[in-house]
Amino acid sequence: MNSFDRQWQKLTALARSAPVEPGAAPHGFATRVAAQAAAAPALGPWAAFEHFALRGLVVAAAFGVAAIAFNYSSLMSDQSDDYASADTVGELLDLS
Repeated sequence: MNSFDRQWQKLTALARSAPVEPGAAPHGFATRVAAQAAAAPALGPWAAFEHFALRGLVVAAAFGVAAIAFNYSSLMSDQSDDYASADTVGELLDLS
């Protein structure tokens, strides 16, 4: 056995006999975490809300189309006669 093999065997024996701290992170854990953090794309602060914003836009558009559909007949009728003949002040002050 050459001197490298003897030194290697001695070093591995010492490493096996070293006490393990409970709750300690495994060897290389911090390096892996740092590498994954550097490799991940940077997300903006509003990235979590993008999905919900698109849903909200679709729901708001659906409500807008429904409101136009339900009020289409009243939008197309001529309401100038209704406004001209209406006595708004009289109706508001009518106490009977």
